[in-house]
Amino acid sequence: MSVSQRWLLLEYRDDLTERLYQSAHNPDPYRLFDATELAPYAEQSPLLINTAENPLLADSFTAHPDEWAGLQIDSAQPFHAVLHHLRHILFVGFDGERKGVLRYSSPRTASYFFPALEDDELLSWLGPISRLSWYGATWREGAAQQARWFSRENPQAQQWRPLTERSYPHLSKSQAKALQRQQTEKFLFHWWQRQSRLSFDEAFAYVEAGMQRGFASAHSLSAYLDICSLYRGDTQSITLPDGSDDIRLGYLKTHLERSATDKEGHA
Repeated sequence: MSVSQRWLLLEYRDDLTERLYQSAHNPDPYRLFDATELAPYAEQSPLLINTAENPLLADSFTAHPDEWAGLQIDSAQPFHAVLHHLRHILFVGFDGERKGVLRYSSPRTASYFFPALEDDELLSWLGPISRLSWYGATWREGAAQQARWFSRENPQAQQWRPLTERSYPHLSKSQAKALQRQQTEKFLFHWWQRQSRLSFDEAFAYVEAGMQRGFASAHSLSAYLDICSLYRGDTQSITLPDGSDDIRLGYLKTHLERSATDKEGHA
């Protein structure tokens, strides 16, 4: 029976190499981007490190997870099988023929993507990894300061076999939806930090309503949220005219201003 080994896949930071050599005697890191299409950016690559040879680093990752952004990987498969698979899932297909890079080594992205995997998708995405763990939070959880440990188990890791053909995985609808939610919550988080009127959940309800009403750009959504937070009115019942986003937003603001003035006049 194979013995499980543990690695850390640490996100690139400007001071990562310096901190590694302060916390480990022989980190001997492997750059994830090497031997991939991202090789030109290898200097900014996440680093894969064997914890058995660096127990102090492993202890620090567990004891102070907020200081080390990355993933903890357990597998009984050979090291190069794990590394090959981690490189394989860097590139994903979506929307038909489109291709992108999945930054799964970021705890923020991991907190959306890996929980969205269905049980029958675990073998494809985790491959030889028997357990994946990380400390992080979604943007919504970050707003509530609720960072925590996540983990996904892959019961079929021992049955995994490397692909015989060169291809890249495609995102399912639920995976794509999870990553889209990450982008929406990221945009909202940065807007939400600049105000004090709305809770994150209230603001999220407004941003969803704004997107449903066709405000798609960051500029128009920010303006929509500004109006909603200022007047806190029922924006959904207001029928907006045709025209540009600026025209529609101007109409909405004027309507809510009049409603607020009328309420004050009858108070």
